[in-house]
Amino acid sequence: MKMFVGFLAILTVVSAEVHQFNIGYRPNLRQRLNAEGKLAEYEKERNELLTKKSLQLAQSSSPIIDYEDMAYMVQISMGTPAQNFVLFIDSGSSNLWVPDITCAAGKDATCGSYCKSTPYDACLTFCQEECCTKTVAGAKVLSTADACQSKHRFNSTLSSTYVTNGQKFDMTYNTGEVKGFFGVDTFCFTNTSVCATGQVFGQATTIGEAFGKQPEDGIIGLGWPALAVNQQTPPLFNLMNQGKLDQPYFVVYLAQIGPTSQINGGAFTVGGLDTTHCNANVDWVPLTTQTFWQFKLSGVSSGSYSQNPTAGWQAAADTAASFIGAPKSVVTSLAKTVGATYVPGTGAFFIDCDAVVPDIVFTINGKTYNMPSTSFVVSAGPGPCMFAFYELTAGGFYPAWMLGPPFMRAYCHVHDMQNGKLGLAKVL
Repeated sequence: MKMFVGFLAILTVVSAEVHQFNIGYRPNLRQRLNAEGKLAEYEKERNELLTKKSLQLAQSSSPIIDYEDMAYMVQISMGTPAQNFVLFIDSGSSNLWVPDITCAAGKDATCGSYCKSTPYDACLTFCQEECCTKTVAGAKVLSTADACQSKHRFNSTLSSTYVTNGQKFDMTYNTGEVKGFFGVDTFCFTNTSVCATGQVFGQATTIGEAFGKQPEDGIIGLGWPALAVNQQTPPLFNLMNQGKLDQPYFVVYLAQIGPTSQINGGAFTVGGLDTTHCNANVDWVPLTTQTFWQFKLSGVSSGSYSQNPTAGWQAAADTAASFIGAPKSVVTSLAKTVGATYVPGTGAFFIDCDAVVPDIVFTINGKTYNMPSTSFVVSAGPGPCMFAFYELTAGGFYPAWMLGPPFMRAYCHVHDMQNGKLGLAKVL
């Protein structure tokens, strides 16, 4: 594979151990399918598959995440010399995994269908060079029966620092399973000195077919070690433990997204605060558990609607879910308040892109946080926009709310890995 192009390049090096990188963005799979008029068809097929898999999902001990909803990514490398990957950032899980060279039986000459519709420069990042052309008509579209075929894969025989681990893993997502084994090697944010040695990571030998619909290679989990399969230490915690950071923070800033925004999703800062995009005044919120970045949400309101349950709700900050997950009654009431309409068959609410609607206000740790419509009215191609909420059916281990990127576009999230706190700072 050729080296990646630099659209996910370093933005700034603030000091010796405080670094900032671009976060890449692409509309999630549902948004892209809706723009193509294929969302209802996809939802029907997906629901049929989930019905067949319901028993398997119920018995799974792994976090169940919707890979298809992910939209934000960073570029990392594994091994010596570096082998580069583009990974979804997921603060709702804690494992790092990439496809292994043995995935797809080592085949390397196939192209994902998305390669033909991706601009040339971006295609070079997601796809093999032979799959990319400067004209749509010239792009090859080969088999995607094996979801690994068009992804970058890790070859341990090429790394002088690789060590075997021996443990196997099996993680279940709504879109399919990821199976493989763990290895140990050097992790870095690509083309930087921000590196953790001895990083345990998953080498996927089998990934579900639906993963082929997303060009990204895998996932970097940003959650706490207790959430990880086999309780492996996540890369950001390893960086802290190895003394590679000035301060035990990583900060997620997500930019406002427009109809054509497919590259610049925001900034990811490690080792200190983001003084470029975030207000210097940080409100610190205590975590209620060190698994997810989870805290108490006391209330939510918009216009004349208000809900403030006595015990509040448990909520988690989550970069993975492109929208905000909340209890069904709350989503229905908020949608009614802002004038969003549920469209059967799509699994989504839609709203006029130019609608003038009230802010949605969250009460957290005694303070209120206003989220404007620019954060939760999201373009989805021609026609109406999407209302960036979905109904979350939580139970047992899982929080009732997943406060995803719409809230993060209004407030930077400062993750304190040492003191177990989440900081909220207004976006500048």
